[in-house]
Amino acid sequence: RKDLEPHDDVVVMALDAATTGRLSIAYYNELRSSDFIDRIQHWHETCCWFFKWFNKKGVLVENVMSPITSNIIKYSFGNEENEILKVKDEIMKEQSQRIISCIVDKQLIPTDIVRSLFRNASRPQAYDSKKNYSLLLSTACAVIRKYHNDKIGKEIWKMQLDVSNTNRSYLFGRLLAVLEKVERSTYSKDESGREPNATRLQSVFVQRPLNTWGILEKDLVLYYAKLKPGSRKFYKDIIGNIVETLQEGDISQLNKSLDDVYLLGYYLQRKELNQYIKTDDIEKEEE
Repeated sequence: RKDLEPHDDVVVMALDAATTGRLSIAYYNELRSSDFIDRIQHWHETCCWFFKWFNKKGVLVENVMSPITSNIIKYSFGNEENEILKVKDEIMKEQSQRIISCIVDKQLIPTDIVRSLFRNASRPQAYDSKKNYSLLLSTACAVIRKYHNDKIGKEIWKMQLDVSNTNRSYLFGRLLAVLEKVERSTYSKDESGREPNATRLQSVFVQRPLNTWGILEKDLVLYYAKLKPGSRKFYKDIIGNIVETLQEGDISQLNKSLDDVYLLGYYLQRKELNQYIKTDDIEKEEE
C-alpha cells in the first residue's frame, strides 16, 4: 500500500511458453491497485487455518496463516514419493491459473479442488510423512472453510470449536477426534508412533460413520480401563454429549457418508483436547 497509489493500475498476467520462442497469455486482468491489494488481503483473511512447523530451534510452533498456493495444488493433485509430494508441471501451471483467479477475481474455489483435498485428508494412512499429512489437513480445512463461507456469503464456519453446531458431519468429525484421543491416551512412550484404530479406519468412517462408530465403540471399554477415573469421565461426557446431539437428528441419515465439513469438527475438537485435556478433575486423579 505504501509503494502504490490507490488509483494506480495493476496488471495481473500469466504467460505460458507453449513452444520455444512463443508465449501465450493464459490469464489477464487489469484493476486498481487498491482493489488488487484488498483482494489479496481478503484471500489471506478468509482462506486460513492453523499451521504447525518446527522452527530453527526444533520447537513446534503454530500460527494462523493462508496455505501456500502451490501447496493447495500439491495436496490436491500430487502424489507422495519418498515423503515428497510431487505434481506434474502441466497440472501445476493449469491449477495455478485457477487459484490466481480465485484470489484476484474473488471467484469461488473450484469444487474439484475442494473434493480432492477432502478425499486426500480423509486418508491419513496414504501418507508416510506425518508432516505432509499435517500440512494437508490444515490446507484442506482452510480451503473447505473458505469455500462454504463464500458459498453462503457469510462466515458460518469459524476457527473455534462450536459445541452447539448440530451439523451431522461436524459432529461425527468431533467424535472421531475424541475416539482417536482416548486411544492415544493409553499409549506408553514406546507406542508414540502407533496409529490409533480411529485413524486407520478414518476413510471407512467417512463412508459409513455409524457402522464404523459401532466397531470403534467396542474397543472403548478396553481403553477406558487403562485411564484414570477423571480422564475416563472427561472423555465419556464429551462422547455422550456428541452422541445425544446426533440422536436428536434424523436417525435414518446417520450412516450416510460424511460431508467435507467433518474435517473442521475433527481438527478443532482434536486441537481443543490437546490444549485443555488437563481439567482440574483429571489433574487431581493424576497427582
